[in-house]
Amino acid sequence: TRVINAFATVPSRGDWVWTLVLLLIAALSIIPLGFKIDFLKVELPGISRWSAARVALISLFLPATAEEIFFRVLLIPHAAEQSSLIYQSLAIAISLILFVAYHPLNAKFLMRSARGTFDTLPFLIFATILGLVCTAAYLESGSIYPPIFLHWIIVIIWLLCFGGYRRLYAKAGER
Repeated sequence: TRVINAFATVPSRGDWVWTLVLLLIAALSIIPLGFKIDFLKVELPGISRWSAARVALISLFLPATAEEIFFRVLLIPHAAEQSSLIYQSLAIAISLILFVAYHPLNAKFLMRSARGTFDTLPFLIFATILGLVCTAAYLESGSIYPPIFLHWIIVIIWLLCFGGYRRLYAKAGER
């Protein structure tokens, strides 16, 4: 029911404005800190436009859509459920903890190229910020589309503009 409700709920214009505000908040939090601690660098990956488009398209489905379905929609009650504030708060906390913990586990067991990135403190701080803004977008809209958009745009900007592609796909000695 949560998945159906999340996909069936169409975000309002106000929901999209809120989503853009959240994107700005995330950017103003992540970018200055990322440069200060030398985690982010303005860096294009040196791949073709077609490869960049492929990265963007794949990122829309994994991680953005898949992770938002699991960590937001399945774990956090939809507004239509009218759950208590305590239950909702507990679900949000569990969702955020699992979302952040998932990344180093993903690097250890599935995406081995992400070792040395997904398990660093800066990345985990940024994943926490991403989880918070995606949760806020989901809670405000009741729709999966704003958190997918936020997750997707932040990931592709990191991959294609701020050195994320090199961090994930360069050989370990080239990082």
